[in-house]
Amino acid sequence: MKRKNFLILTILVALCGLSVSAMLGLQQHQDEKVQVPSRSKSAAVWKEVYKNPDDMVKSVDTIVLAQAIDRQPGRIAYSSNGEDALPFEIVAFRVVDDITGKKGEGIIYVERAGGTDDAGNQVYLDADGGDFEIGNSYLLFLKRQEDGPYYYQVNDQGRYQVEGGRFKGVDKDDPVSVFLHNRPVEEGLQMVKEKRNKADKN
Repeated sequence: MKRKNFLILTILVALCGLSVSAMLGLQQHQDEKVQVPSRSKSAAVWKEVYKNPDDMVKSVDTIVLAQAIDRQPGRIAYSSNGEDALPFEIVAFRVVDDITGKKGEGIIYVERAGGTDDAGNQVYLDADGGDFEIGNSYLLFLKRQEDGPYYYQVNDQGRYQVEGGRFKGVDKDDPVSVFLHNRPVEEGLQMVKEKRNKADKN
């Protein structure tokens, strides 16, 4: 990671308690015809680290198995002096299985850091697992932004790509990720649903 990008990310983490508001640039995807919602007040996103899977399952707003279908540019966050910029992007997902049982959300939108800044520079951050690959499916542990239709991935513990019928975590040695890493999809989904049902009853 370039030093400049590291400094930008450090500044954003330091501002983790503040809300950032921005209008999103919109465009309609030619192939999938996904329409990104027109406005969002976005909460600052910071890394939440969990000690065990139960805490993560209990903490999040939604857990979904979903397919990435579209990626569009989002807001750009600036440092206090305006010299550094960090772009965000909006990734649209088609929900395959909503573990939390919420209805009416066939497509959800996840905001993540990365993309192209206003100077045309490509910013790539891999702390959360890197870019989502369009067409691939992921099990995601998400929180909803304070105001608006967007979600954010809690951290790298909250993302599992489906590869060869198994879940692949970002950090296979993480004490939370090891719970799902390399498990068959159906087995992993059942385990998460059991933990969520238990959390909902408590």
